Amino acid sequence: METSALSGKTTYSPARQCLRDATHAEHVRLNQHPLLVGITRPDYSLQNYHRVLLAYFHFYRAFEESIDRGLGSLHVEFDYRHRRKIHWIAQDLRYFGIDPDAVTCRPGIPVSPMEFDNVGKLVGALYTIEGSSLGGAVIFRKLATSLQTTVARGARFFYGYGADTPAHWQQFEAFMNAELTSDEIRGHAQGAARHIFTSIADLLDTYRTVHLF
Repeated sequence: METSALSGKTTYSPARQCLRDATHAEHVRLNQHPLLVGITRPDYSLQNYHRVLLAYFHFYRAFEESIDRGLGSLHVEFDYRHRRKIHWIAQDLRYFGIDPDAVTCRPGIPVSPMEFDNVGKLVGALYTIEGSSLGGAVIFRKLATSLQTTVARGARFFYGYGADTPAHWQQFEAFMNAELTSDEIRGHAQGAARHIFTSIADLLDTYRTVHLF
């Protein structure tokens, strides 16, 4: 990411820009979801936070299984081992005493692993997840104020990579730029990224009225 000296505007690499443009509508829909739209506000409810964690747990469990399979079958050189997030969400849910596999905590729609049969789809899916870590630090700080959470008290997931977030993103963006080298591959990446944003929003919808306690 760079800032133009003439315009003062932030500019992005071609690969990142093409994915930003292609997923704008889906990204806006997700950010404006009723369970997420107030997450940085001081009156954000603990109940909604629990719902978000549950939706994310079930999504990431399927997603990270898919990533592992995709990286293995495509023989792509990208180390995802230290980027896994499902255990962070599980830690947060344990802190709140919530069993994600309890009957009342399961999602209302099937959540199945995805098939990444080409590198474009894999990169597009990872773009949505790795990109979300950039905003996680802001959410983490806001939750610390509104819900008194900490890394050890229910907000490990949004803490993410912590001080290493910029470096992790730069590593991923270099990988993304190296792989999205043709219109065909970029098209696959765009479709996968849109699918991920839509899938998360649809999953959150099933938790909007869930009463956990």
